[in-house]
Amino acid sequence: MPFLRLRTLVLTFISLLALSCAYAQQEVTTKSDKARAFFEQGMAKMETLHWEEALEEWRHATQADPQFALAHTFLAMLSRDPVEQAAEREEALANRKFAGPEEQLIVDWIANAGQSHWIPAIQAMNEAIYRYPDDKHLAWFAGLWLENQRQSERAISLFERANKIDPKFADPLNQAAYCYARLGNFDKAFDNMQRYAELLPNEANPQDSLAEISRMAGRFDVALEHYHQSLKIDPGFIESQVGLGDTYAVMGEETKARAEYAIAIQKATTRVQSINFAMQSAATYAREQDFTKADAAFTEVAQQAHRKDLGALEAETWRRMSVYQKNNARAMELLKKAEAALHEKHEMTAAARDQELATILRTRTGRAIHDGSMSAALNSLKQLQELADTNNSGLVQAAYNGAWGAVLLAQGKYEEAISHLEEDEGSPFSLQRLIVAYQKAGSKELAGRMSQRLSNLYEPTIEQAIIVPEFRKSLIAMKDKN
Repeated sequence: MPFLRLRTLVLTFISLLALSCAYAQQEVTTKSDKARAFFEQGMAKMETLHWEEALEEWRHATQADPQFALAHTFLAMLSRDPVEQAAEREEALANRKFAGPEEQLIVDWIANAGQSHWIPAIQAMNEAIYRYPDDKHLAWFAGLWLENQRQSERAISLFERANKIDPKFADPLNQAAYCYARLGNFDKAFDNMQRYAELLPNEANPQDSLAEISRMAGRFDVALEHYHQSLKIDPGFIESQVGLGDTYAVMGEETKARAEYAIAIQKATTRVQSINFAMQSAATYAREQDFTKADAAFTEVAQQAHRKDLGALEAETWRRMSVYQKNNARAMELLKKAEAALHEKHEMTAAARDQELATILRTRTGRAIHDGSMSAALNSLKQLQELADTNNSGLVQAAYNGAWGAVLLAQGKYEEAISHLEEDEGSPFSLQRLIVAYQKAGSKELAGRMSQRLSNLYEPTIEQAIIVPEFRKSLIAMKDKN
């Protein structure tokens, strides 16, 4: 499978990082002292997760020096706006010749990743890390990139390396904590997060992160307390405002959740933020099983995304709306609209388009199986396989494994299904199918362990909203029978 090649490249990358012993620091190539100052201020902002402020500093840097390739590259990688991502990638490539040789590798890495050219992207990353084994920022950014590709275990190695280079460099501890939490190791997660908070006692983000990890662990009152502490430190820290909504949502207090999301939408500073927050708010109606209001809210969000030229978010909204539909034909109609949005003339990166398409196809495969249409499921799986054969993104590969595992489970091929579903453990649907596959294969202990994991999943997603509460009820009913 293509994913095996990706894993080999990533492991090579980590090995190079661990074995290299030369000392080098990344040089920032710019002809403007003013641009350099803006760039460094942006780095300082990003280290404390003041995301939008960091982006604004890098925009100033590129204005002061339009040939500043590395600043263009960071905007291409970290901007949340698809139009800006695409434009900055082109600027980075156009000005690559003005960068130093090491910076050129970073341009190659991020530009290739944005175009879904994953193998050359990782090869460029490998070479960059080989040349800069003691560049803490390079290790940190590589970890962020791998974390976004759902490579949590591999990302941890990089975050720990960055922290080893500079024990006072705080954010790698923060990111490692999230990775450990996603892997279910909350002891390690809280240990890293506590060290992170001690390094930045006057910053909002440590409190925000402590809140989110607490929510993931099911400690809701503690989460709410930390979110309020974060907002007390920085009332404009919008991530904590959204976090309050997310926490109330998974607690089942949907009216309170909508009130917090409404404040976040008011405070939103970008069109992407406002659409994302509105999607979260729409999902609260589905949690209440008020599907009429959910449909109306999601439709409004999709139309807003379309008007704002956010095609990937429009597609995501239609897909999310499909998840809770009781009628399979209606769900399939919405998935068709989601896919159509990806092919309209919206500006988006190839990576964003491919990753959303993969998720749509995985959802369509599952829906077809649920509807008893194996031919339709196999057709969607074939489309997804063709995409996965040419795209080594961790998200695409996870979606492919989830869809393939769903088909194999429906065919009664339980052992084969397990091997694929285990590669898509980020999806509540795949977790639920994995439990069934373990049970059918006679692996009661693994089924029990995965049942506990699914029942304790507190992610504020539409998939969690549809799967987890009903799954908990089934566990209670089973206990009552016994």
